[in-house]
Amino acid sequence: MTDQQPQNPGHEEAIVPVRPGLKGARSNNFRDDPKRTGMISLPGVLLGVLIAIAGVVFFVLPNWVEEQGEQVPVVEGTQLDTPAVSEGPFFTPEELEDLRDQAESLLALLLSQQGELDGQSVSEWGGEDFGLYQALSREGDDAYLIDAFYDAVPAYSQALELGEELLERSIELITAALSAGGEALEAGNSAVALEQFELVLRIEAENSLAQTGLLRAQQLPEVLELMRVAEEFERAGNLEEAAEGYREALVIDSLWVPAQSALVAVNTVIQNRRFDTLMSQGLSNLAQEDYDDAYEFFTQALVLRPDSRNALDGQTQAEQGQKLDQIALVEARALAFELRELWELAIGQYRDALETDSSLAFAQQGLQRAQSRVDLDLKLINIIENPDLLFNDRVLRDTENLLTEAHGISEAGPRLEEQITELSRLVRLASTPIRVEIHSDEQTEVTVYRVGQLGKFRVRNLELRPGSYTVVGSRDGFVDVRQTFNVIPGRELSPIMVECVESI
Repeated sequence: MTDQQPQNPGHEEAIVPVRPGLKGARSNNFRDDPKRTGMISLPGVLLGVLIAIAGVVFFVLPNWVEEQGEQVPVVEGTQLDTPAVSEGPFFTPEELEDLRDQAESLLALLLSQQGELDGQSVSEWGGEDFGLYQALSREGDDAYLIDAFYDAVPAYSQALELGEELLERSIELITAALSAGGEALEAGNSAVALEQFELVLRIEAENSLAQTGLLRAQQLPEVLELMRVAEEFERAGNLEEAAEGYREALVIDSLWVPAQSALVAVNTVIQNRRFDTLMSQGLSNLAQEDYDDAYEFFTQALVLRPDSRNALDGQTQAEQGQKLDQIALVEARALAFELRELWELAIGQYRDALETDSSLAFAQQGLQRAQSRVDLDLKLINIIENPDLLFNDRVLRDTENLLTEAHGISEAGPRLEEQITELSRLVRLASTPIRVEIHSDEQTEVTVYRVGQLGKFRVRNLELRPGSYTVVGSRDGFVDVRQTFNVIPGRELSPIMVECVESI
């Protein structure tokens, strides 16, 4: 060995083989997946070994090769303890520099790929292909360390291609393991399911399907035990307890199909039993003319089985019964109000009945009868409360006709009879003349409105019906006089003086 180091063609100084970061764009031969481009450092141990080898290659090996004058043999496909220097083909410095750049770019991609594969636990499933992948990576590293970039480039390229195949295989493994795990779950084999889902999570830790599957597999023994107990209840006819057991199983694993199916089946049987019970109760109440309860039972039955013709028919019969009951009740109430002469309330009942069925004859007749009685009642009350209205001849005649109408009503009732009695008295008083004495001076012409001209006199007696009267006196050369007086039944009226005394 000499103290002088040989000059490498194309480089001025030795290259320390530290795997650099990504320098160029990735080749189209590899998948452009962001997940695959994350940078993961080469393990420290490998880096230390590479640095040690580099020292040998760049400071010791060149002198030794120069002294020996021959190439150290390399065993293909294996990692040598001492890298050999190969003269290799001739490259210009520019070509060698380009190969160096290619090697560094490929190395950066390989480092990222190795990190991704390590994160997927490739050593557990990569088999011989992963061993070959490691050998090609080492081969590329060995060539890189001695500046044999023309050998490093193809070794790295082959390793990358094989790595891509391994990554593709990982996807296939995930798919197969997920399928196998799902089948194991369906078969009730928690051990196999756990194994398959754990495998997926070692390859892809964030796989949500595997996470869910793993949790289901862990809970499967508890679910199966709940299913066993629920099935025993079902066989014993304790359907409510069975349904509760199936629901508890679904609380733990909502995706457990056997529990879903069993719960649907049990609930169907429970609903059928409930339906039969409700129908029986509804028919019983219908027979007893308890239409309200019957309607409620049939309605509940329709909730359980909306398409049941029998339940719908039962509900219809109950509705008709309710309608008849309601009509009968309304009629009874209306007649009761009529007997008490509460005509407004009776009208309300008849209107309610007609809203239910506008063709009801009793309601039509009752409504007409009650309205006429209301009208009569209002007229009678008005005259009784305002007897002075009878002083008007027209009103008096109308009232007499009203009394005739009232007398013609059969079963008048205490209230109407009382009104007839009172109004008859008022009419009698209003029709009975009262003596009125009028005095004058025999020179004044006296006229009483509604009665006529009385002429000149000293004293004149008139028989006047109760009411309001106006007397007027007139005399030539004198101012007319006018006086209004009221004739009130049962009240004595003082003489009325009419004379003109004021000259014009």
